[in-house]
Amino acid sequence: MKRFVTFCLPLLGCLLGLMAVAEAQTEAVLGPFPVSKSRPSPENNLVEQARFATQGFGSLKVSANARSAGMGDAFGAVANDVSAMFYNPAGITQVERREFVGSYAKWLVDSYFGSFAIASNVGWATVGVSFVFFNTGHIEETTVNSPQGTGRRVPANDVAIGVALGKKVTDKLSVAGHVRFVQETLDTKKLSTVAVDFGTHFWTGFKSTRLTMTMKNLGGDREVVFQRARLPLTFHLAGAMEVYGKLNDPVSMTLAAEQTFYTDYAARYHAGAELWYHNLLALRGGYKFKYDSEGWTAGVGLKYKVEGRTIKLDVSYAPTASPLDNSHPLRMSVGAAF
Repeated sequence: MKRFVTFCLPLLGCLLGLMAVAEAQTEAVLGPFPVSKSRPSPENNLVEQARFATQGFGSLKVSANARSAGMGDAFGAVANDVSAMFYNPAGITQVERREFVGSYAKWLVDSYFGSFAIASNVGWATVGVSFVFFNTGHIEETTVNSPQGTGRRVPANDVAIGVALGKKVTDKLSVAGHVRFVQETLDTKKLSTVAVDFGTHFWTGFKSTRLTMTMKNLGGDREVVFQRARLPLTFHLAGAMEVYGKLNDPVSMTLAAEQTFYTDYAARYHAGAELWYHNLLALRGGYKFKYDSEGWTAGVGLKYKVEGRTIKLDVSYAPTASPLDNSHPLRMSVGAAF
């Protein structure tokens, strides 16, 4: 516990300081963020619209793994495999040998989202590589003189390639970083930047309770036409524990909660649960609070061991209430440990 206080409290101060600097820079351009106890409504708040409009690299906000999506994205303190690279990179320190995972989901209109990650425990640390691809297909071009369209269709996509390094500082505390090169492409225009994630994972010693802190998408702004596009900077506090059994027991149940702070939106909350039966079948559920069109989620997972290798398959279902959001509610991930 003393090491946790000595190490994590200064780190928490640094992370909150970075969030404060980012928020101050935003307020200097857009004014202070409106504080309200009710659910924020970007459609009715011009300041919030302006904040939202200055965000770029939107694919970094998408949940990259079906296991997390099935738990309502209350995953920062649960992530204990290679998929942690996208949520809390400190979780990759729990990879025992080598793991990989790939995910796919249909998105808005004809777009689709895919991700891949691989991590390896090299003894003194755990290293990993990640890849994210978001393709929106071809978008019909419109101009001031041709608001109904010019008849020309232009390609658009996002790509993010990253490397991660995680280390166990003690038997209870892990830290990690994840650096990504991100590029958005629209027709012939390309917008590139570097995004950095930091994460910590701490086992408290109280039963199986663990607490995590993560800062995601820290990086510089980029000029887009006459505006500056900002990375979707977020700060996450999460906790999880087994309320029945223990991890890797034949039967276990995990409860998790997470709070996310944004620079362009009010704080949001996530709650989730994961039940493992005979360490073979997983049932998941979750709920997202303070979202305009998202709410409950569900998921299922299979884990099969053969010849010293573990094969994993996860599927999640996350419907949306907005009639304008026609993204497919299903998401699938396939992975293996070897």
